[in-house]
Amino acid sequence: MRWIWTATFTIAATLGLSGALRAQTASQSIWDGVYTAAQADRGKVVYSDACSRCHAETLDGADEVPPVKGSHFMTNWDGQTIADLVQRIRNTMPLDDPGSLSGASTTDLVAYLLQQNGAPAGGTELPNDTGVQTGVHITATAPAGAAPTPAAPSSPAG
Repeated sequence: MRWIWTATFTIAATLGLSGALRAQTASQSIWDGVYTAAQADRGKVVYSDACSRCHAETLDGADEVPPVKGSHFMTNWDGQTIADLVQRIRNTMPLDDPGSLSGASTTDLVAYLLQQNGAPAGGTELPNDTGVQTGVHITATAPAGAAPTPAAPSSPAG
């Protein structure tokens, strides 16, 4: 068995895949810096174009439309994975055209939602890969000792 692990590691290292293999097998939290600020910036554009008319520029929702920022949103997604959130958005949003967002756009949008909910940015983009996204868990509150990034202020379109 040792030779199989050694061969796999050697091949992965030779191909430059060791980091990718670790990312796909390691369980992470949204508090581990799983997206980049640039990715969240792209997600903000997606949000403004596809989501803000219902969920508001402030992400606070309106009437029957739930907020996508704050304790209500975080509690609803607590214990689920980024893959769950991406899939829900892709399959059901926007309400008037479900499935119209690409996987990459939805992943960028989720990066923006993470940013707006205080999860810190990191040095690597959240990949548009369900296998990796399944390994990233949403927890409603930051672990003890973690300093969440303050949400960037939302400004109304104008």
